[in-house]
Amino acid sequence: MQIAGSTILVTGASSGIGAATARALAAAGMTVVLGARRVDRLDGVCDEIRSAGGVADACATDLRDEAQVTALVDRAVDRHGRLDALVNNAGTGVVRLVEDGRTDEWRTILETNVVGTLVACRAALRHMLPRKSGDIVNMTSVSANEAWPYMAAYAGSKAAVYALSQALRREVAERGVRVMTVAVHNIATEFASSFDTEILPDASRRWVELGLLNRSATLLDPSDVARAIVFMLSQPDPVSIHDLEVRSRSN
Repeated sequence: MQIAGSTILVTGASSGIGAATARALAAAGMTVVLGARRVDRLDGVCDEIRSAGGVADACATDLRDEAQVTALVDRAVDRHGRLDALVNNAGTGVVRLVEDGRTDEWRTILETNVVGTLVACRAALRHMLPRKSGDIVNMTSVSANEAWPYMAAYAGSKAAVYALSQALRREVAERGVRVMTVAVHNIATEFASSFDTEILPDASRRWVELGLLNRSATLLDPSDVARAIVFMLSQPDPVSIHDLEVRSRSN
């Protein structure tokens, strides 16, 4: 299926998987709208895409702010006339035992990963459903289905994203919209850069003991995930790659 000429919105697009996905989709001929909090990083990704001959624009967006998320989606439609696809990639997490949990961190995780995803889906569907066409890709994590100590809040948020995606698919599949998920594991991004360095060594040791993490496995590049997303979006109707897991073969 030709995806060239269609318009897609990618959240969390200032770095990592989001930025790689925006570049890959632009290279495939899609008009890409990028949303994230870090304006300078967003502008840098846009400049890269434009220098390579692609079409992209950015809008600073905090996924915890409902008005900003809705405005981001509406801006994509206003500027480009349509919205064909949405990749909900923005996410955050911490490493911390539940017994030491901080309520403010939990709220940030749930508001960004779960509520932000729901708000973006709602805003996108308002444009997709009248056209009876559209794709939504929600990023999850292998931790959603595995017991990862020290990451209970994050794993819980991604389990919620997976579950809400299944329910949403049942709501909109017969109305022309595909809903797909991508679960990732051990990708070389900035995700863990904010983890507490005093806690991370203990957490990592425990993950290895439980067989959740293989230290000798090669870290995957964000572009590996981006290629998978391009593949999913390129499938002809009515084909849907409902749920895809991207991880190193050794993990």
